[in-house]
Amino acid sequence: MTNGQQASGEQRGVLSGLTSRKRDEFLHSKLLFPWAAGAKSSALATTICFTLIFLSQAWPALGGVSAALVSPALSQVTSSDGRRFGEIDKLIESGDLRGAREILTEEVAARGESYQTLFREAKILFREQKYRESMKVLERALSLNQRDAELYKLVASNAILLSRMDIAEQALKNAVPLAPNDYLVFFHLGALYYTDSRFPSAQPVLEKSVELNPDYVPARLFLGLTLEELGQEQSAVDCYLRAIEIAERAGQKGEQPYLYLGRLLYRENKMAESFPYLQKAVKANPQSCESLCLLARIHSSQGQESDAVAALSQCIRGDPKYSEAHYLLSRAYVKQGRTGEAAKELSQFQELKKLEKNSRDPRKNQRANP
Repeated sequence: MTNGQQASGEQRGVLSGLTSRKRDEFLHSKLLFPWAAGAKSSALATTICFTLIFLSQAWPALGGVSAALVSPALSQVTSSDGRRFGEIDKLIESGDLRGAREILTEEVAARGESYQTLFREAKILFREQKYRESMKVLERALSLNQRDAELYKLVASNAILLSRMDIAEQALKNAVPLAPNDYLVFFHLGALYYTDSRFPSAQPVLEKSVELNPDYVPARLFLGLTLEELGQEQSAVDCYLRAIEIAERAGQKGEQPYLYLGRLLYRENKMAESFPYLQKAVKANPQSCESLCLLARIHSSQGQESDAVAALSQCIRGDPKYSEAHYLLSRAYVKQGRTGEAAKELSQFQELKKLEKNSRDPRKNQRANP
């Protein structure tokens, strides 16, 4: 999307479900492919997805103030006001935006506009996917208080979803000295560096996030991706293995740790080691087309074309526009002597490639070329 534009209809449809179902279910076939118009790369899509999913999980009320990060302005709130604002925050987190706005309107009418009311209005607008409006309200809040890291984090979240990575980066840099122990600030700053192919800059920032919160899986995953780009494959493997251990201990069911490790091992031609992790990725998400395509490649390399066709067909049932699956299926059909079906799949692949936007993925090591 171009700078300053609202989210597209597709994005609004996707985002609206995040508050009502497990967030990690959203990270499937769309995770590694551009889904925001104008996105510079699939890495941007990855950053956006993580922002939406994991901020809503680990950042209470999308900018709610933690006890350890009370700003000077917020420290002056009375206990009565605090209870009122706490009620608003809970309603926002639960998705009851109408109820939150009703109480917020009453608060403004009774006590007047303040930094605290502006902050919560911006949070409501963010949840309504009105990112430009939220940014305008945050500008007014900033004129009253520039010492709250949570405010800058919300600025960054809006900016990412408006494809204004320059604004997001500056906001996160402003937040660092205000919240030097906030792992999320470092995570999102590192993710932005990764998105912009600044891998040497991303590594220490993501390592700091992991140091501050060793159990935060998204930081370990982005660190692993960054290490891959820097040619530190064994460190990346260790990173993914640790992420898997943490995720399994916490009962998280996302496919990403398994997919990333399986993909890396596949690239290193360690097929036997790769296979079980890719199977686990598919078990976590049966529509994980990247995992299914990698499994199909392994099956095909072992002469198991029927299994390859089954995996690719499963992918296409979930995502008929996943071009790589059509290409691989055409090759599998050729090996089976099914030339007519092979030609059809190859034609479908070529048509889909024509429709795909021309974009360069800076994550060279992450691309799977047919």
